[in-house]
Amino acid sequence: MLKHSLFGFRLCQVVFLSLLIAPLVAAGADEMNSTDISGSIFQNQEFNFQFLRTIGYTASGGADINECLDTAFRIKDGDAESWYGQWNRTAARLESTAEEFLASGHKISAKEAFLRASNYYRNAGFYLDINPDDPRIVSTWEKSHDCFIKAANLSSGLIRPVRIPFQNTTLPGYLCLVDGNGTSRPTLIVHTGFDGTGEELYFGVAKFAIDRGYNVLIFEGPGQGEMIRVQGMPFRPDWEAAVTPVIDFAQNLSEVDPDRIALMGISFGGYLAPRAAAFDHRIAACIANGGVYDFNASVMQKALPNMEEILSDENASREFDQEMSEYMKQSIETGWAVEHGMIVFGAQTPSEYFRMIAPYTLKDVAGLIRCPTLVVDSDNDTLLAGQARPLYDALTGPKEYLLFTTEEGAGLHCQMGAPTISNERIFNWLDGVLQEG
Repeated sequence: MLKHSLFGFRLCQVVFLSLLIAPLVAAGADEMNSTDISGSIFQNQEFNFQFLRTIGYTASGGADINECLDTAFRIKDGDAESWYGQWNRTAARLESTAEEFLASGHKISAKEAFLRASNYYRNAGFYLDINPDDPRIVSTWEKSHDCFIKAANLSSGLIRPVRIPFQNTTLPGYLCLVDGNGTSRPTLIVHTGFDGTGEELYFGVAKFAIDRGYNVLIFEGPGQGEMIRVQGMPFRPDWEAAVTPVIDFAQNLSEVDPDRIALMGISFGGYLAPRAAAFDHRIAACIANGGVYDFNASVMQKALPNMEEILSDENASREFDQEMSEYMKQSIETGWAVEHGMIVFGAQTPSEYFRMIAPYTLKDVAGLIRCPTLVVDSDNDTLLAGQARPLYDALTGPKEYLLFTTEEGAGLHCQMGAPTISNERIFNWLDGVLQEG
């Protein structure tokens, strides 16, 4: 029985790669069109996705086009160490440049360079989780974080690092303001998902929200950023436990209109944010980009039809772990996906990780969400394909389904590479929901 299961595992490796976690962007040959990025920079499509993720933040000050292209052309395709080395090289050069600008009194230029360095350091460290014992994981994250803090210190008080009381510790975050006069405004609370950072959210969401008159409170919860890298706190399915103290904190800020607080979750955050909205009804609007109805089904059940049988058998699980460990050494996509998943969920083995994701479903709670909810989807989302529509269908309150397409240049997971297109339509919806009167 076990050998048959493992044979099935080998046959399903391609499906496993595309449906597990690795956000591959290559489409089938019959689906190719002028906006596909297959082979655009790298033959490795995961590298292409992460490259687009990084260069897309040019629109919000997190990148510059030729810096990214020059870095990409130096990278050995499919080589994780080369990826780290070249992005780290660019980030370090920019950090040094920013320090020089600052020393000579050019504060705006210094801020701009620190912001780009922060994004490049984040990207440099992306694949380091393939070896969870790599000391560069934390040190590279720290460089990204520290560069962003230096930029925040040059923002005239419009980007303020905050610490939000949470249990016996604090959640890190940033209060991003339209202006410094303390005016109460509609406020967006935003968190990332499976592998993002709070700093990245400034480039992906906050800058666009500020331009539209929203104050923004970014935070990292368990399993994310500092909370996992430094505090060692893994994900938890009851995300309302993290969001409720964030709302408590926000409501005590003069810059926040307590009746117009929206919550947005990105990627895996498309499960987390709706989960919180189901239990904390102070949330006036919820945005799930992209929507996630059943993370467990998306990751595990589609990858292997008999996965539950394997996980329920100790010997089968042990053999599965051995088989998976060998395959992880051969595939950068799977190696990163499973190792990172084990880190952020606090698992010791692949099979334990797959068991731990079982509670991450909205099947029993989606109907409890009362606030207007925007469920976002992308037509070439190979990471969480097929999850947004079931979430939309399960909602019983005010709701809207928003599909981004490849034709308009925004069809990838979370519209990566197209933040301007994405935020235009998302904030048009939020403007209508939170308008005064």
